[in-house]
Amino acid sequence: MKNVWGYLLGIIASSTFGLIPLFSIPVLETGMSVECLLFYRYFITAVLVGGMLLARKQSFKVERSQIPSLAFLVGIFCITAFFLIMSYEYIPSGVATTIHFLFPIVVTTLMVTFFGEQFSLFTLIAIVGAIAGVALLSMGEGGGNIALKGVFMVLVTVFTYAIYIVGVNKSKVQTMNGLLLTFYVTLGASALFFIFTMSKGTWTNIPSVSSGVNLFFLALVPTLISNLALIEAIKRVGSTTTAILGSMEPVTAVTVGIFVFAEPFSVSQFMGIVLIIAAVTLVILSKQLKRRIDMLVNATLKKGR
Repeated sequence: MKNVWGYLLGIIASSTFGLIPLFSIPVLETGMSVECLLFYRYFITAVLVGGMLLARKQSFKVERSQIPSLAFLVGIFCITAFFLIMSYEYIPSGVATTIHFLFPIVVTTLMVTFFGEQFSLFTLIAIVGAIAGVALLSMGEGGGNIALKGVFMVLVTVFTYAIYIVGVNKSKVQTMNGLLLTFYVTLGASALFFIFTMSKGTWTNIPSVSSGVNLFFLALVPTLISNLALIEAIKRVGSTTTAILGSMEPVTAVTVGIFVFAEPFSVSQFMGIVLIIAAVTLVILSKQLKRRIDMLVNATLKKGR
């Protein structure tokens, strides 16, 4: 039952994360800067989570030994959020989120390299397939051409988000309550983006009711729900499996991009998405496939004796 909940939470985390463009792009189009939008996003989330903690009469206490890990996670969390939303100015949001979806491959690589997870031929094939998928996405066709600057920004988020996922699972914050961790991560992020916004002189009041509604749902759905589900999924099924369950993320993002923002969608981009999803799916199925192949080989050898 623990694994079932873990899988479900992983899917919820990825599918809600893919809704970031739906709520952020309309606000950015009003002229609000990325850093100011991110301040509102994380401040509102921190207020919501803080209210939940107070309602549950839960302690806000953090162990001293957890503070360095928590500060590091806040930093890379901010980098991920900033570069991902910045990339929307250069490439279609659906493509940006799909490239970002390469992070499960990096998570797997980190877990294999530093934490002794087994590396298989299936994992290698998945990595090659994912790289090919990104290449197809970057090519585009006609109006779907993609700026390399935007691709670079998203590739940065691939690594920072992967480190965040592994860090939640393998650092000292692993034992923290998911709601409390979400509170401090979003509170820290809001503080950093407030300082960044004021230093750049890009502070903007919320321009309209519709922008306020979008900011609220940006804080609620792809931030509070997504991050809380992500943290709880990591604790239940691990970093690699949670990352791979992110297959709903590009599906959600591309769907929003096409049907809400009328973004271009080419044959090569479709093939790229299929390759990336197939590559990451192969990672999660690799153990089962290896087990079945071993069983077939053993059965064949027994028959040959």
